[in-house]
Amino acid sequence: MKSTVLITGGNGFIGRKLTDLLLLEGFNVRITSRRTPKHQPANPAVKIVRVNYDDVASLKAAMEGCQGVFHLAAAIFGFNRADFEHANVTATQNVVAAANQTQGLETFVHVSSLAASGYAADLQHPRTEEDEPNPVSDYGRTKLGGEQAVRNLKPGIKWMIIRPPIVYGRNDSGVSKIAAWVKRGLMVNTSGNGYFSFVHVDDLVQALVTAYKRPDTAGQVFFVCEGDVYSWQDFIGRMAAAMHVRKPFMPNAPVWLMRTAAFLYETAARISGIEPALNYDKVTEAIVPGHWICSNKKWTALTGQHFTPLDEGLKKSF
Repeated sequence: MKSTVLITGGNGFIGRKLTDLLLLEGFNVRITSRRTPKHQPANPAVKIVRVNYDDVASLKAAMEGCQGVFHLAAAIFGFNRADFEHANVTATQNVVAAANQTQGLETFVHVSSLAASGYAADLQHPRTEEDEPNPVSDYGRTKLGGEQAVRNLKPGIKWMIIRPPIVYGRNDSGVSKIAAWVKRGLMVNTSGNGYFSFVHVDDLVQALVTAYKRPDTAGQVFFVCEGDVYSWQDFIGRMAAAMHVRKPFMPNAPVWLMRTAAFLYETAARISGIEPALNYDKVTEAIVPGHWICSNKKWTALTGQHFTPLDEGLKKSF
């Protein structure tokens, strides 16, 4: 009999890729949705279930008969701390409460973020799992709060926390927005001289399924990423090469300009109801005196997973 797993946030960029891999691995998949689905997927192994993340009972009903949960649902953008708190902490607490009440649930994989750990002060010391978390943004602080909620799962449910850095891949909305500016030939560099870690979405979902299946990942936190790190200028240059266009002109943006742009984006977003491309929280992350880099050594030593180099990943994405 096939195992059944629930994916919160399964309709998102990572969730769709995870669903595809789980189906290949022989799982039945349930995907949570805040709205009643008009149609169920054609594949009988996939089912969409409506939930309310403020209602533990609805989450428990969605989990009935499931052996595992992949918790991906989260807010990347918000207008204030309360928005992030509601989506990343309160919702996770409710998902955990539902899991604790569900008979037969065995495994819980939580997708967090490098932002929950914080930035690295220098290139020689990327963030590791042993470092004391020091998040600097509301997003990072609330993702750490979500991690703390996961640790309240009852004994008998195996849990693990995966912290990816920047995730990219085909049809990723974030990378697609950047690609549009690359095509225009002009974009502002909002990341200064910082370096970044990356992970291709295919590698991330492979790590999630591996973490789910392996008993030796229980109760642990892992960074999953490519081993090399890249400056933002280098990343954009490699993206332009993958797209077969010239690298755009990239003047550095002063902090006052980024904050002004964030204000304008947030104002427009409040009026239109569309998620802002930039906000104050992202500016806070952009101006740190360090690098958003992490080490994959703990994960690769345990699993032997090989990660897609950035040039190859960008070619796959474009």
